[in-house]
Amino acid sequence: MNPQRIIILNDRSKATGGATSLALLSARQLASAGYEVIYVTGDDGSESELPEGIELVTLGDRSLLELPFAQQVSKGLYNRAAARLVERVIDRFDTPGTVYHLHGWAQILSPAALGALSRVEDRLVVHAHDFFHACPNGTYFDFRKEAVCNLAPLSAACLATNCDKRSRAQKVFRTARMLVKDQLLSLRHTRALVAVIHPFMAEWLVRAGIDPDRIRVVRNPVKPFRPDRVEAERNAEIVFIGRVEEEKGADLAAEAARAAGRPLSIIGDGSDRARLAAQYPEITWHGWRSHAEIADLIGSARALIMPSRLPEPFGLVALEALQSGVPLVAFDDSFVAREAAELGCAFLARGRHAGSLASAVTELDDDERIEAASRAAFEQSHALSHTHESWRDGLLDLYRELLESEPSVVREPSKSSSTNAGIQQVLSP
Repeated sequence: MNPQRIIILNDRSKATGGATSLALLSARQLASAGYEVIYVTGDDGSESELPEGIELVTLGDRSLLELPFAQQVSKGLYNRAAARLVERVIDRFDTPGTVYHLHGWAQILSPAALGALSRVEDRLVVHAHDFFHACPNGTYFDFRKEAVCNLAPLSAACLATNCDKRSRAQKVFRTARMLVKDQLLSLRHTRALVAVIHPFMAEWLVRAGIDPDRIRVVRNPVKPFRPDRVEAERNAEIVFIGRVEEEKGADLAAEAARAAGRPLSIIGDGSDRARLAAQYPEITWHGWRSHAEIADLIGSARALIMPSRLPEPFGLVALEALQSGVPLVAFDDSFVAREAAELGCAFLARGRHAGSLASAVTELDDDERIEAASRAAFEQSHALSHTHESWRDGLLDLYRELLESEPSVVREPSKSSSTNAGIQQVLSP
């Protein structure tokens, strides 16, 4: 059964990150296929680029980081206005053939959106673009120890660990937010479907108690940087693309490139740029560039380096480069790199430090090996992602699965008093 109407919910309506870009892309793809699409956003929609024909419903709020501290806490835990908005959307648009798809929620919509969506839980897809539905800090990474975390989320050991990037107070806030979210709509016992962007994500979500029977894999769509193969074997430089922040490991890329004697170009920007530019004057900086501009720059790449300190659920730029014929250098726990290595187009660093990364970079010296890796990347790595069209069809398969299950009944919204009482119960000592 095809959906009659598709309601997409996301924190933002301007593409400022991966989740929002995909939420907007899905709206455009589904609308162009003839489906009625409603896009519900936490912002004011003033910078939205959605085409005519897609109804935009706005909350008009701002991201948590733009708010005073007290509002960050209160709205981050439960944005009452967001709950009311989602309830009104359900009241106005819901039919037995309407499906709901939640993307980003942590910056504006808050757990309140999930609470409101519990009324239509059996026609809901919750998209896990990251680990925030499982791990309090959203990364499964201990920023204090600079190591991947293997603790069970919300276990006693987890609660006692100061792992957050910012502070222990931030860890307390994010833990409280998870507890609120789980009370309002628990993914441990849910009728919703949980879409993950890579099959390796599933075991990390199951570790947090999410029902494995409700997890579905829908790999992200990828548009290669170039339609023709980059002749990587003729090139010398390695390229880093992304935010120049500690967790993305641009400093590790710089140290590894210098140790291996390879020139490094960085496409992107961030808070660590000034320090790295001073410490590594040999780096070529390009700043943020469009997809079309990167297509030109990537033509001189021998490899793309992706040295993220965090477990990367997908790694979009890695696949955009691989599908253009550019081999990958990355740590061996990167989801995409593990698969690319099996195809013969990735060079893996066995330890999460610059020395092991430099050893992987030195493997790029063999021209014949690089040509083989480039051809394998160009010819085979398309299997690791969707096209825009096949991704849209994968989403539609989820919607049909929900609609072909037992018919649902829309439940009445929770009374604000009982909802607030439940939150107090979670937050009280």
